[in-house]
Amino acid sequence: MLLRRSGEINEESYNLSGVMGDDDVGVEDEDLLVAIAEAVFAGDPIDLAHLRAEAVRTIGAEKFVDAIGIASGFNGITKVANATGIPLDTKTEEVTASLRQQIGIDDYSESHKSSLYG
Repeated sequence: MLLRRSGEINEESYNLSGVMGDDDVGVEDEDLLVAIAEAVFAGDPIDLAHLRAEAVRTIGAEKFVDAIGIASGFNGITKVANATGIPLDTKTEEVTASLRQQIGIDDYSESHKSSLYG
């Protein structure tokens, strides 16, 4: 949701459908950032070590730490919300309805993540 808003503020256009599929979203170093996020969810220390070396060379240590933090935080926050049954608040549900439909995020459940990442 923030990517959409920051794009509007900066007058940039992102393909948010790419978040849930194979299309490019349109952010710098996207393939590397996606690989980092997937490695965080998979939890493979060897993959993370290889990605760390590549990321430090490509985007720098600070951006790598930011990417790890964002991926880890998202993973943890969604797990806590799902585990406790916290529903999406009404205002957010209304404001994000078209975006969630566009990118198919409503189909992305905790059970789906568990089947992918264990």
